[in-house]
Amino acid sequence: MVIVREFTDTDALQASVIYFESFKSYLKERMEISAPQPAGYWLDNMRHTVNSDYENISFVAEIDNKLVGCITVSAALKRRLGTLVRIGVLPECAGKGVGKKLFAAADEFWRQRNMRKVASCVSSINPGALKFYQSCGFHVEGTLKDHFFEGVDEHQIALFY
Repeated sequence: MVIVREFTDTDALQASVIYFESFKSYLKERMEISAPQPAGYWLDNMRHTVNSDYENISFVAEIDNKLVGCITVSAALKRRLGTLVRIGVLPECAGKGVGKKLFAAADEFWRQRNMRKVASCVSSINPGALKFYQSCGFHVEGTLKDHFFEGVDEHQIALFY
């Protein structure tokens, strides 16, 4: 059973491994680092922060008390624009509903804050991720040529409420 909860500081090291392994699964030789980032790197990126204009939050997914997925999302509160910053699931857990459960937590977060639109991007070399986003209601709005990597396009995607 997949359990989703808010990220805590003690999750940072496992989150680092999850993001590293999930990105490596499609980036392969393009991966610019050879090991997961230190836990401290993820603490600043994943902690729940909020002010009058902006809110950032991360959720983690567990199966049998083991972290298997993470998602970080944000909300520009005055503009009502959400962002799916990043999502990662351990490759061995792909197709087990982990991503859907993480997205459901993010969707609830955005709905509670009355977002009008959620934006993200997905690599053209990760067609499984694009299919996942589309199953969650996202649509491709455009394509950025050679964006993060030479020869690799990024699809700009959006979900409208």
